[in-house]
Amino acid sequence: MRILITCLLALFHFIDIPYCQEYFEMSHEGQTREYYLSYPEDVTGPCPLIINMHGFGGTANNQSISTEMDDYALPLGVAVVYPQGLGYSWNVGTWWDNNPFDDIGFIGAMIDDISNGHEIDLDRVYATGMSNGGYMTYELACELSHKIAAFGSVTGNFMLNDGQMCNNQRETPIIHFHGTSDLVVDYYPPSFDGALTVSESMDHWRNVNHLYDLEIDTLFGEENELSAERFVYSRNSTNVKFVHYKIIYGGHSWFGSPYVNPSVVNASELLVEFFLQYSLDELACLESDGDFNLDGNITMADYFMILGVIIQENDELSEQFCMDMDQDGDVDVVDLIMSLDLIF
Repeated sequence: MRILITCLLALFHFIDIPYCQEYFEMSHEGQTREYYLSYPEDVTGPCPLIINMHGFGGTANNQSISTEMDDYALPLGVAVVYPQGLGYSWNVGTWWDNNPFDDIGFIGAMIDDISNGHEIDLDRVYATGMSNGGYMTYELACELSHKIAAFGSVTGNFMLNDGQMCNNQRETPIIHFHGTSDLVVDYYPPSFDGALTVSESMDHWRNVNHLYDLEIDTLFGEENELSAERFVYSRNSTNVKFVHYKIIYGGHSWFGSPYVNPSVVNASELLVEFFLQYSLDELACLESDGDFNLDGNITMADYFMILGVIIQENDELSEQFCMDMDQDGDVDVVDLIMSLDLIF
C-alpha cells in the first residue's frame, strides 16, 4: 500500500535530478514492513531495480541519503528501493543482529510488491547493502539467487551458518568493498562473529562460480599513494565475476559518500556499473543439485516438477529452474532419471 509520495529536488546531491521517492507499507508474516522506492522519470518499459539495505541500527532514509545511489541509478533509468529492517537490523544468523524475522522472505515479497505497481525488469534485480545490510546481501546471494541477478556488499561479510544450504542454480556475480582498517567488521581473520572473512568469501564464491583466473589492479589517490587494490576473479567462458575492492586504510563506511573521508573508490557508481552487466535470464546454469522447487530438500516434489515440464514441453520453466541436469541442451527422460536417482 502506498502511503505517501514525496517529490524531491536533489539539492544535497552532486547531480541536480528531480525525482519522486515513494513510501510503501506491506504486510509480511503478520508484520508491517516498509520500504522507500525511487523510480526514474520518463522511462519507457520495465526498468532495472537495485535493493539497497541499511546497516545495523540504521534506517532506509539514512541509507538513501548517505549512499547517494539515486544520483547514479536514476539517470540510467534504474529504480532503487531502500527497505527498512525490523528493529533496525537484518536477520543474517549472527548473535548480534537480535532479529528473528524472515527477511529473506520479506525481500522476495517486496520485489513482487514493487513489480505489481511499477514496471520492473524482473531479470535485472540487484541487491547491495552496508555492514549488516552487506551481510544480508550475501544471505540473498545464497538463498534468493533465483530472483536477484547480482550482488554487492559494502563492509559486510558472509555468515554461512551451520547446515545452511545455498540454492545457487545459476552463476552468481558478486562485488565486495572492504577497508583494511575496518574496526567494526574486520578485514583480516579471525572474524568476530564466525562469519567468513573477505578472503574466505572470495574463495567460497569463486568456487561456486568456477572462477579461477585472477587479475589484480592497483588504484592510486593523491600524491600517487596506493589507495586500493582491485581483485577480479573470472574465466574465459563467462562474463560473471567476483570483484573485490580492498581499500587501503579504509574504515567502516560507504566508500565515496560525501559524509566520510574521501575515497578514490565510489561504491555507488561502481555498484551500478557492475550490476548493469548482468541479467538473470543470461546467467548460465550451474550443475543442478535436483532441488528444483528450492525448498532445501530433494524429494518426489522435484521429480514431479521436472516430469510436468517434460510433458508440457515448457522450455521457459525448465530454463528458469535449471532442469537440464546432464547439460546437453535438452530437458528429457535422462534428466528425469537423474532426478529420481538423487531421491533414492
